[in-house]
Amino acid sequence: MKEARLGLLTGPVGVGKTTVAERVVGLAQRQGLVCGGVLAPAMINSCGQKAGIWGVDIGTGKRRILARTNRDLGGPSIGPYSFDASALSWAADAVDRSIGACDLLVVDEIGKLELWRGIGLAPVLSRLAAGEVERALILVRESLLSESQARLSPVEQVVFQVCEENRGALASGILSELLQSRKTTHPEVG
Repeated sequence: MKEARLGLLTGPVGVGKTTVAERVVGLAQRQGLVCGGVLAPAMINSCGQKAGIWGVDIGTGKRRILARTNRDLGGPSIGPYSFDASALSWAADAVDRSIGACDLLVVDEIGKLELWRGIGLAPVLSRLAAGEVERALILVRESLLSESQARLSPVEQVVFQVCEENRGALASGILSELLQSRKTTHPEVG
């Protein structure tokens, strides 16, 4: 098992978790790191309201609509969102393909679909908990943080709390923390 280090990026809905994660990816790429996984930025309508969720494959830059609020996409529904089942599968495949092929895996986000229904990006949870990913940034809303931490145990986790005051400067600190090697001491066996 690799020495896994997971960053959990959390905060209230709409605080800017995805924006911070996008900045972390940009900083990592500028340092020559290969990033993979999925980002899920908001789809904003002409009135400035959230109308859905995009899925962006970090490795390829391809984008698909994951969910809408104004239209039934035929897949599962959570709250105001109707998800596209084939787009969820595409996003899960993008995350799966990135494991072992990148320096930093980003998973945006682990939510109710994953934790309560076992669908969406849920397959990555067991792989993360098994330590298959050396370094990852996982986005999770604060109301689901404890449940997410329990599902990702026993892997080392560092929690990053996003708020309006710190979201502009948080990305470099997150990347720096994730790039630190774990300091472990092993007793001498004689």
